[in-house]
Amino acid sequence: MTSTQAILTVEDAFLVGLQLKRDVESLGYEVLGPAPTAKAALALLDHPNLAFAILDINLGEGNSITVAKALQDRDIPFVFITGYQSVDVAGLEHAEVIRKPASAAQILSAITKAIPPPTSS
Repeated sequence: MTSTQAILTVEDAFLVGLQLKRDVESLGYEVLGPAPTAKAALALLDHPNLAFAILDINLGEGNSITVAKALQDRDIPFVFITGYQSVDVAGLEHAEVIRKPASAAQILSAITKAIPPPTSS
């Protein structure tokens, strides 16, 4: 039996984070988070099944750039999500940016570009 792939969600807005969690779970993935701060997200990076991350760029306490760089160092794919039209992703320009409000289809597309979908057992 294989373990479910885990997706880290980083989102400081409670209701948005809750909806993101529901959307990702409905796709068959385990959800880590939503982490409301970069510090909380960094604490989750050692999860053994972490396969992907969805990062709100601007958080109430700073941003998620340090999380993105840590993920990049670990070769874990990620996507940014933001409500802003213009964002500064400091050296991470190759990363996909999804604009809020994001649909479950947009999230699924971003995930499946990076990792294989979960299989039913």
